[in-house]
Amino acid sequence: MQEKQSVFIRNLLLTTVLGGIIGILNYLFNILVARYTDQNIFSVFSAAIGIVYLIQIPAIAIQSLITKEIAKNKNKDLNSYKWYSFGIFTILGICFSVLFFLFKVKISGIASIPEDLVFFLSLTMLFAFVSPVSKGLLLGEERIVTVNLVLLLETILKFAIGALAIKYGGVVWALILANSVPAMITTLGILPFVKFRKSETEKIRMNFKELILMTVSFLLLTIPFSMDLILVNPEFRAEYSSISLLGKLIYFACVMTSTVLFARISNEEFANDQRKSLVISLTLSGAIGLCMSLFYFCFGDLVISLTVGDQYAGIVEYIGIFGICMTGFSLVYMIINFFISKGDYEYLIILVLTSVLQVLLFVFRNSSLHMAVENQVIVYSVLTLFIFLCLIFKLRKCK
Repeated sequence: MQEKQSVFIRNLLLTTVLGGIIGILNYLFNILVARYTDQNIFSVFSAAIGIVYLIQIPAIAIQSLITKEIAKNKNKDLNSYKWYSFGIFTILGICFSVLFFLFKVKISGIASIPEDLVFFLSLTMLFAFVSPVSKGLLLGEERIVTVNLVLLLETILKFAIGALAIKYGGVVWALILANSVPAMITTLGILPFVKFRKSETEKIRMNFKELILMTVSFLLLTIPFSMDLILVNPEFRAEYSSISLLGKLIYFACVMTSTVLFARISNEEFANDQRKSLVISLTLSGAIGLCMSLFYFCFGDLVISLTVGDQYAGIVEYIGIFGICMTGFSLVYMIINFFISKGDYEYLIILVLTSVLQVLLFVFRNSSLHMAVENQVIVYSVLTLFIFLCLIFKLRKCK
């Protein structure tokens, strides 16, 4: 058991290092868009990315479901399950992406983006159903090193596509596809080579009930993280997006280890070991987030000058507090992963109420940049507080 914990910590540290490299490259991608395109293009791109975060939610749920199924059914016919899951999610992806495209006029109006971009968002939705299959298979067997290398390759491809799009004038549709095409490429390249030891011939059937619960969970969890980019007043969306961009750098740095946590907990048999893994992950992520936020508070002007540029110098007073909010949100994300791994979905009511709160805040308080940032501070504070209370209650109940 001690050996498993040591391997888990090693995987966490490895993911933190590689995750840092991946985070920097992802960060540079967004910085290139903010710095080398005009504010109109960056504003449209930011709204589109808000939608991308939402339509990629199936990817998170599918990856989590497959990870859990592989971990819990290692004696069954996993090779058949691989192709079965790939086929199921390809069909679902086609259906939902076509349905999404049929509502292109309404989507374009709500997000204030050109209608032609909805087609590329539909492709992104299709890829979101198919691309997570391979990573779910690998994570189910805790092949953490392989998954990290795949993510690194995907990020390099994303960066290359984004650089070309910016070189040719900031082509927004290419910037959108840069967020989905690399994962699809690696999936098609990896899937045929993922092999499992032959054991029993018993088939694994898709647990659609749990898939729906996971999807709803990640949908509600992603709303506070992305809906603000869609709801925020277009008059200062570029400035707000810059604040969000710098804050999300901290978020991504903190949650890179969440996949390691989910894979480990899904493979753990004892509740005490699961709690230990959760505490280790939360401590590491919290330390990363708080250190980065402190750096923002102390050297905010330098951070802005070296990243989004001096044209956004007015956002310096907001990036530190937004970084703390993102740290809290990253811890919430990991706690939700812990609950999902245990099949516990009672926290959903908290996510529903938080989502409603965010929409109401932006409906009634959206006339200045200061108000928009305050809205998110309120949302993240309420969400973090109640999720931690829920975790404490659950742990005490288990004892």
